[in-house]
Amino acid sequence: MEGQTLSRERASPELATVTLNGTLDRVLLVPNLQPGESHDAIDDVTLPSGKGLNVARAAHALGRRVLATGIVAGSCGQWICALLEQAGIADRFVRLSQGESRTSPILVDPQRGHTTVVHDRGPTVPRDMWPQIRHHIAEAVRPYRWVALCGSCPAGLPDAVYADLCRDLQAHGQRACIDARDQWLIPALHAGPYLVKCNQHEAGRILETPIETPEHACQAARQWIAMGVQHVVITLGRAGAVAAQAERAWYITAPHVRALSPVGSGDAMMAGLVVALSRGDALPAATRYGVAIGAANTLKLGSACCDLDALPSLLAQTRIMDV
Repeated sequence: MEGQTLSRERASPELATVTLNGTLDRVLLVPNLQPGESHDAIDDVTLPSGKGLNVARAAHALGRRVLATGIVAGSCGQWICALLEQAGIADRFVRLSQGESRTSPILVDPQRGHTTVVHDRGPTVPRDMWPQIRHHIAEAVRPYRWVALCGSCPAGLPDAVYADLCRDLQAHGQRACIDARDQWLIPALHAGPYLVKCNQHEAGRILETPIETPEHACQAARQWIAMGVQHVVITLGRAGAVAAQAERAWYITAPHVRALSPVGSGDAMMAGLVVALSRGDALPAATRYGVAIGAANTLKLGSACCDLDALPSLLAQTRIMDV
């Protein structure tokens, strides 16, 4: 495996995040965006991103000590690691010398309430590297009881990467919390993760049925619990989320906000959910906290850059109901 691994862990580790397909977000605030025209941005932010890194940033802002691991590549990967170091987030990435981590221009038009995101392809990872990468990640996260496995995977890796990592974590008594989709989530559902969180569209594609109401989400969650998933949270956008475990399910309403951009809200929600669970909150209360954190993300520019000053008001508007 090419490249070097750096460790900047701090004492008393609490949460690790795994990002196999990291990206560098370049977020531009562009009022009255017109396709085909030249524009000047009035604000901008550059962030290390990808779902796991967004979770890491939000959890760090909430006061958790966080380790970020996974895969980065090329000069873009070096930039991602440098920005994490500046933010005070420890990392132990596999650094590939071939290829480049993704870049994602994000154009936010506050006048129209539109956000446009473009992802490039990222690196291709030889399939035969997976056993080495898997071993590296398993060793990196070993001290951490809570591990969030998030996002898509680079081309070349097998679809069962999260299922493999979930089994590695279970073998050491760790809690695998998965936020993935499509071909990466399906094998993981059979690996008995502690938590699966996804949105209604992702769940609907896997189950081949529309999920439009809390009742639909509850039925979907119970199917996955019957497969061995311990806790399921399905988000419903502005309508909130459904959380389920064993024989119980709850609907958590979302607060009403005037959103700047929704990009990264699901990742911020995941961070709040796992942070609350790790401190001992029950699933419905943890989901309520996550929904409020997700709403706080919509108020600021950049994925998982949450307006925590608004959190008390957002929590006050967020309700838990039985389904």
